[in-house]
Amino acid sequence: MKQIIKTIIKDFHSRPLPSFKPRQLEVPLDLGKITTIIGPRRAGKTWYFFQLMAGLEACGKKREQFLYINFEDERLEPAADYDQILAAYLELYPDQELDDIYIFFDEIQELPNWEKYIRRLYDTVSRKIFLTGSNAKMLSKEIATSLRGRSLSFEIMPLSFSEFLLFRDIDQEDRYSTINQARIQHSFEEYLIWGGFPELVNVETRFKANILQEYFNVMLYRDLMDRYEIRDASILKYLIKRLIGSFTKEFSVNKLYNDLKSRGIKIGKDSIYRLIDQIFSIFMVTYIEKYDPAVVKREMSNRKIYLYDNGFASATHYSFFEDQGKLLENLVFTRLRTITEEIYFLKNGYECDFVAFPRVARPILVQVTKKLHQDNLSREIKGLEKAQKKIKDGRGLLITNDITVPLDLIPEWIEVKTATDWLLE
Repeated sequence: MKQIIKTIIKDFHSRPLPSFKPRQLEVPLDLGKITTIIGPRRAGKTWYFFQLMAGLEACGKKREQFLYINFEDERLEPAADYDQILAAYLELYPDQELDDIYIFFDEIQELPNWEKYIRRLYDTVSRKIFLTGSNAKMLSKEIATSLRGRSLSFEIMPLSFSEFLLFRDIDQEDRYSTINQARIQHSFEEYLIWGGFPELVNVETRFKANILQEYFNVMLYRDLMDRYEIRDASILKYLIKRLIGSFTKEFSVNKLYNDLKSRGIKIGKDSIYRLIDQIFSIFMVTYIEKYDPAVVKREMSNRKIYLYDNGFASATHYSFFEDQGKLLENLVFTRLRTITEEIYFLKNGYECDFVAFPRVARPILVQVTKKLHQDNLSREIKGLEKAQKKIKDGRGLLITNDITVPLDLIPEWIEVKTATDWLLE
C-alpha cells in the first residue's frame, strides 16, 4: 500500500496543476486551523483545492510541500494503516520539515474514523490541514466532537450566477450593449432551469438531464445507502422525490406517513424522520422554518423545502420547466443562503417568502414573483407589510423577472429589482 501512496503523491507533484476558473469563496491559507470545505458532490471542491494550491505557489510555496490524497481513489484501501500516508511522503522527501507541509485530503468521509487521524496529524505533524467532504451532518458532528476548537468549515455550492457567467467568459459588468445583454439573459434562462453545477455550464442541453440524474444516483446509492447502510432503495427514492417535488412548499411528515400507509408501505414515523434527516445531510434538499421569535415554536412549525440547486428539480420533474416561478424562488433562496443561514418564511394571513437575517446588516424581507403585474401587486406588498410589522427594522425587497406596473405604486421602503440585477450584485 505504501508504494501505491508514493505513486499517488509523486504523480501529483510531477504534473502541473489543472487549469481552473476561480471561485468567489475566500478561504484563509494560514489560519493554523483545520480548514474543511464542504458541499455537494460535483460542486467543485477538488478544483477549489487546486485554486488554494495555486495561491500558495504564488506565495512561494513549493509543490513538494503539498501532500494531496483523494480518498475516492480506487487504489486506496480504507482499512489500511493511516500512518503509511505520512511515511510514504517522508520516504519521498526525507528532508522536508513536517510543520511546513500543507495537507490536502479530498472526500475525507471515505476514510473510516478519519476525525481521530486528522486530530493526531494536527496535534503532532502540521497545522496546515485542508479537508473536503460531501456529507454535512456527518462532518459537522465529527468536527464538533473530535476537532472542537481546531477547525473552520466553509461551504462551496454549485456556481452562483456571477460565477456561471465567468465560466462562460461573459462580461457581467457590461449590461448595456445589446449583444451582451442577450448573452446574459440567455445564460440566466439556462441557469434558472439547469442550475449551476460546473460540469453543466458548457454542456449541450440534451445531455444535462442525464448528467444530473447520474449525480442523483451517486448521492442516493453512495452518500445515502452505502454511508447509512440503508437497505430499501424504493422508500428512499420515494422520499427524495417527494421532497424535491415539494420544493418551495410547506412539508409535513404526518402527511407523508399517511400517504405511505395508504400505499400499503409499513414504516414508522421515527424511521421517516431519520431518513429525511439523512437526506438533508447530502446537500440535495434543505428546509427553512416559519419565523417566530420563540425558538420552540419555530422548530414545531411546518418547514418549507428548498433545493441546493435548481438542476435537481429539472432532472427529476420535467413539469418544472413550465413552473419558472418556483424555480426563481428557489434561485433566490440559494443566493440568500450565501449571505446568511438565518432564513425563514412568514405566514400571517399573507405570506412573505423569505425573512433573512444577515450578520452585519438589517433584516431583509423578500418577495419573489416571476412577473409583477396589477393582479398580484397588492398581494406581494401586503406580504411585505405584514412581515414588517413583525420585523420592525426589516427592509423590503421584491424580486421579479418582469415588471409591468409603474414603480411609483410601490412604497418607497420596498426596493424592486430584476432577478439578474440582484443576482449579479
